[in-house]
Amino acid sequence: MLARDFIEDSLYNPNYGYFATKVEIFDPDGKARDVELQAAERAEGFEFGSYRNTAQFEDEVARRYMVFEGRGSGHPGEGEGAAVMGQGVGRQVWHTPTELFKPWYGRALARYLCASYKLNLFPYNDLIIYEIGAGNGTLMGDVLDYLAAHEPDVYARTKYRIIEISERLQGMQRGRANGGAGELGKEKARRRGHEDKVEIIGQSIFDFDRVVHEPCFFLAMEVLDNFPHDVVRYTTDTHEPMQCVVSIDASGDYSELYEPVHDPLIARYLSLRSKLPSSRSRGSPSPVIHPLLAQSTLLRSIYSTIPFAPNLTAPEFVPTRQLELLEILRDKFPNHRVLMSDFDTLPEAIEGVNAPVVQTRYAGEQTVPCTTYLVQPGFFDIFFPTDFETMRELYSLVMAQASSAGGASPDAPLASPTSPSSAGTPRLSGRTLQVHAHGSFLETWGETDMTRTRDGSNPMVESYANAKFVCN
Repeated sequence: MLARDFIEDSLYNPNYGYFATKVEIFDPDGKARDVELQAAERAEGFEFGSYRNTAQFEDEVARRYMVFEGRGSGHPGEGEGAAVMGQGVGRQVWHTPTELFKPWYGRALARYLCASYKLNLFPYNDLIIYEIGAGNGTLMGDVLDYLAAHEPDVYARTKYRIIEISERLQGMQRGRANGGAGELGKEKARRRGHEDKVEIIGQSIFDFDRVVHEPCFFLAMEVLDNFPHDVVRYTTDTHEPMQCVVSIDASGDYSELYEPVHDPLIARYLSLRSKLPSSRSRGSPSPVIHPLLAQSTLLRSIYSTIPFAPNLTAPEFVPTRQLELLEILRDKFPNHRVLMSDFDTLPEAIEGVNAPVVQTRYAGEQTVPCTTYLVQPGFFDIFFPTDFETMRELYSLVMAQASSAGGASPDAPLASPTSPSSAGTPRLSGRTLQVHAHGSFLETWGETDMTRTRDGSNPMVESYANAKFVCN
């Protein structure tokens, strides 16, 4: 199978995939329980002003992390020897900025969405939000809570739709929409429900089978990093691209085989990337190929005569699933605006350009990194950095192509944003992406006084320095 299919199977197979069988999202307010019960009994995040500094806040996060995993109260000497995962690999706990900084992280996104909606779509269109990778439903709840409390006119016109394939997470999200979790403050009062605002669509975004003609916002927080990638290497003499196929032998060992590119998705990605301004300025078809070698057949022939010189370049991990998502946005959501966030760099990645980090947690405590993605399916997280500058250029190119599913041509006339005729018309000014540093975006849209510790540091703004936002 192709490398992306191997990675997809490792992460998403419903019977043994990493996300289907191992992962839970860290909720700092309590140990995970069953779906709607869990959502209904949670408190509401951290009181940042009660901590001396970021270090004390991080200590409290670590303590609650231990409690969530079932290792006692998190205080020294308690919970020692508790069987969290038994011996070996078991439950894997993730933490996300949406959960760590709730409700303020979600409120920052709500403030951005509301401002963009008022500027571009109000009063002729409803505020329609689609989210993929919604997890526990925390972001959905925090966004709707903010709009209900501070923007009632906008809230009255809001529809929030989650695209989710996991039945377990659908249950969590329904519990959150029905009023689960506590109000701001210390008491666990139930907040108002948003069930009349929320629709949960039980399918993968890659199987989405309708065309949404209404203007909408498309959210994907910490989703791109777990999109499967393909592996491509180039011959050193002709620079012909070769696609990777993963094979398994009789003893169960995995290995890579390379063949000329014939997969349509890989070919499409490489063709589109060659047209990007960054590719033209680089002077080579790939970051793994030096421009001098790309431009000189003489240098390539000399290089190929060097003893023991490899006949293939280093591997490049190409985001083919990301391209599929952009094409779905173009074809199925022709009037979309995006808001996404993810990592742009990752430490301890395996060898290769745009290579992933491959790791698992052993016995509940020790993180075990790997040097290859060819690991036992279902036991390891495989996550990639996102090259947001390339994604920005690719997005513009993909959106400029005519849609095969009813999207408007990029040359279609643009109605005035203040006229009723603008409803349902693609806003071509939104066909480019803006890339923002994670902290810069949150400083602009966040209520930063609420996430500041006593020494003036701000964990929400200062954390995740290796992440970025993209929006339009």
